Amino acid sequence: MKSSTIAADLGFVHRPDTVLVKSGKLVLYAVANAVYNVYLHPLRRYPGPKAWAASRLPWFYNTTSGQIHTRLTALHKQYGPVVRIAPNELSYTEPAAWRQIYGHRSVEMPKDLDGAGIMPSFNGAYSIINAPHDHHLRLRRAIAPAFSEKALREQESMLQTYVDLLVSRLKETCKRGPQDLVSWYNFATFDMMGDMAFGEPFGCLRDGQNHAWVNLIFSSVKSYPWYQVFLYYGIMSIAAFFTPKKLADAKRDADANAHTKVDRRMAMKALARKDFMSYILPEENDRQGMEVSLDEIKETAAILIIAGSETSATLLSGVTYYMLTHPRIYERAVKEVRGAFQTYADISMIKTGALKYIPAIVQEAFRMYPPAPVTFPRKVPGAGEEVLGRWVPGGTTVGVPQYAAYRSSSNFYRPDDFLPERWLSAADCVDGDLPAELFANDQAQVLQPFSFGPRNCIGKALAYVEIRLILAKMLWSFDMSLTPQQARTPWDDQGTYMMWEKHPLMVNLQVVQRGS
Repeated sequence: MKSSTIAADLGFVHRPDTVLVKSGKLVLYAVANAVYNVYLHPLRRYPGPKAWAASRLPWFYNTTSGQIHTRLTALHKQYGPVVRIAPNELSYTEPAAWRQIYGHRSVEMPKDLDGAGIMPSFNGAYSIINAPHDHHLRLRRAIAPAFSEKALREQESMLQTYVDLLVSRLKETCKRGPQDLVSWYNFATFDMMGDMAFGEPFGCLRDGQNHAWVNLIFSSVKSYPWYQVFLYYGIMSIAAFFTPKKLADAKRDADANAHTKVDRRMAMKALARKDFMSYILPEENDRQGMEVSLDEIKETAAILIIAGSETSATLLSGVTYYMLTHPRIYERAVKEVRGAFQTYADISMIKTGALKYIPAIVQEAFRMYPPAPVTFPRKVPGAGEEVLGRWVPGGTTVGVPQYAAYRSSSNFYRPDDFLPERWLSAADCVDGDLPAELFANDQAQVLQPFSFGPRNCIGKALAYVEIRLILAKMLWSFDMSLTPQQARTPWDDQGTYMMWEKHPLMVNLQVVQRGS
């Protein structure tokens, strides 16, 4: 072989742009970047593990493995109320952080859409979730009347219809054995939201099975953290290669179904009773001067369905589990409900709001098992500003991790124990409750399960109404207990992928027999 041919064949060794050279440059860059992040970065003086400060990889690993909520809890326990959890991110568990980061401000701390894993809308339009400040205000003003106290009163008969259907269906199915209340609560809240948004239910309670949308939520829950990774690194173009075809098809079908339902509902015009669409139909928009586009209506309706149903169903699952693993608490809840209402028909939105112990149980369930246990990330605007008395450079991601904040001993006495009496006044406590003075230093204001400020959940009041009605009618209608196998399993030991990866909750239901 000629030497010239050999040289040509081995020429790649001498080219500076070989894979080996490029790999070496990448390694050198990564090392230099890590050193800068740990020792020279503007956030270098904030406490936290050096590995998390050096690279976002530890954050990605814990997020994609579903353990970010427990890991952040441990980090805050070790390092305190402010922890650096990535090169450019700070995590806060002090109550005051809610107001400073999420509260009403002259210059909003905008959402970190990459950190939240929020992708662009299906049709490119804004929704109430991903809209920037001015557009969010416009969209929120348009739909706010649908969540007013007056609107909820108008919706009560419809809500009661689905609660009654839930109870009726469970009376039928419980004869065949234990029931998975995670599924049944999802059936009920999804049907409610379908009727409130589109004027028709999804038929989940009727059919005793999930609609495609609910299946999409459960099947895609683990994909959200990976979208965060893709968004952070600007490589969404490769996301399709990592998304199973079945999941991609389900997402496309669910979006198309939502848009079809909006079109069908808009064709109906006015209904005998108002639903969400009654407030944002084009003619109502024109009258109010809101200028909400059809595509924005479709995107926002789809978001409301998922957010409105999943939040309530998750909390109901959690509160049921905690009640049934604490017999004294369960018995007291049953006693309050069955003592407050002479008949099933007496259970109403207003009367359940006047109960004392049920709201305390619900609040404690929100603390122990928040439906959104992760952080709603925000970006520090401009050149930077002070947060809790310390300077934070502009562009830094900041936020309050809900699970970690609620499980902090700095915020709550015995934070890992389910103690509803922490939410009761001393006058409402009974024998067996812990003394009220033990909770005197609890930081109740840190509990913000619906977020805080101008972007807090618009459906907060609706969620409380749904939860109280369903819980009261379930306790009035059934004697409940966990199956032996379920009782041996820590049901709340779940992964989080923006939402909880909920397991089935198997419950024995026995219909309460009352004299005629």
